[in-house]
Amino acid sequence: MNTLILICVLIAGINGHTVQLSEAQKDKANQHVAECIKETGIKPEMVAEVKKGHFSEDEDLKKFTLCFFEKAGIVDNEGKLNVATALSKLPAGVDKADAEKLLESCKNKNGKDAAERAFEIFKCYYQGTKSHVFLGF
Repeated sequence: MNTLILICVLIAGINGHTVQLSEAQKDKANQHVAECIKETGIKPEMVAEVKKGHFSEDEDLKKFTLCFFEKAGIVDNEGKLNVATALSKLPAGVDKADAEKLLESCKNKNGKDAAERAFEIFKCYYQGTKSHVFLGF
């Protein structure tokens, strides 16, 4: 796969500075992404659009988001955000106080099911932060 994948949980700090993922974080994220692409059947092109900030209301994208976040431990099987876990997954260099404020403001996003709930949290965080870390594989 030669597509760039945006992963919300691996977001740079609110202040817009650049942060890097550790090799272990990259490896684990890539593993989750590959598994979730296979499990959900999402087209890589759809995920590439998210990298550009284009969020379609595609059910496969919602399922992919839930899958990744569940594997990372960021949401439970109901799509509810675990703020403490999400904060623990952020790379070094992120202002955790700012990230926590944003996560707290996003955690009560809702949807008709777990996948939509996780997707709404993802969009909220994406829109509230200035910088994002992208994984290439």
